[in-house]
Amino acid sequence: MLQQEIVLSILVISHNQRPYIARCLDSILAQRLKVPYEIIVSDDRSNDGTWQIIEQYAERHPVIHPIRCNSDECHPLTRSERCGWNKATVYKHSKGQFFVNIDADDYLRSDDIYQTQLDALLSHPECAMCQQRVWQVRDGEPIDSGHAWPRHPILKDGTVLDYSDIIQNDLIGVNPTYMIRRDTTMNPAEKYGKWYDDTVITYHHLQLGKVVFVDRADYVWVQYGTSISNSDKGWDRELLYALLPFHHANLFPQFKNLLLAQPNLNLVHIAKESILRKIQLQDTTIQYIKQFKGFVSHYFANGQKDFMGKIRLARILLQYKQIRKGSHKDDKTLDKLYRLVMQ
Repeated sequence: MLQQEIVLSILVISHNQRPYIARCLDSILAQRLKVPYEIIVSDDRSNDGTWQIIEQYAERHPVIHPIRCNSDECHPLTRSERCGWNKATVYKHSKGQFFVNIDADDYLRSDDIYQTQLDALLSHPECAMCQQRVWQVRDGEPIDSGHAWPRHPILKDGTVLDYSDIIQNDLIGVNPTYMIRRDTTMNPAEKYGKWYDDTVITYHHLQLGKVVFVDRADYVWVQYGTSISNSDKGWDRELLYALLPFHHANLFPQFKNLLLAQPNLNLVHIAKESILRKIQLQDTTIQYIKQFKGFVSHYFANGQKDFMGKIRLARILLQYKQIRKGSHKDDKTLDKLYRLVMQ
């Protein structure tokens, strides 16, 4: 008997998620899918019993395929890079025409969301992705205490959005809320490596088609105090978030001006403060930003010692002032901002 072609790959990454992995896998197995699918679980060096639980689930459910990941291979400087390497690893093992990502400490709160998203994509061949909302809840709090986002008037069930709708209205959201049509022209995981994180996955596939929206919030994103998004504090967090739009603009030049036209309050704030006084950054942040291209990362990585650098920061602030006044429609203003930051 011929093996059926996999339609949907459900890609799970884990690292020391012993208290949560069963909840995640149970919510996936509860999905009422009408197509052949696979669940690939990539575990990154867990030493708390997570791997043993994954193996037990695989023995009971042949649809689950466990693999091991060693993110030390990418010489990571941050947990985000480890996460990106794990996502790249699990993607390389997948076979589906479509795929979704899910972190092992998150879960689904319905039994039909994946089929609903798949039906939407099959009905819209012009779309590369199908987005739902995320249901965000704090660790230890009841699920009813959470809330759904993003919220915007254009987000209505069945709405088809293009990349400008998504970026201009800050609707990128959380990558695991997307079901994605596989890129048949290349392997994006190989292209981006340890940079293959949630946002990069979304931006890459946003280049390939439109997004159809389903008005559901069934992906439960649990917020932990020790999560990657909460681990950076103070000036370190401000700087990392300030550099992200330029990092993404460098990776995806098609979106450059849309990304730069968005308010970057983190860069404005940290530039103002650094002109007045030296900002203290953790050594791990300094090592990490050395990987980024451009003046701003170089300036902060080298101790903020250059007086002419402060002058250049002031010029960057002037560009943002012009953008806020409405000059963002002028590509020359955005190109000048990009050069000031990145060259």
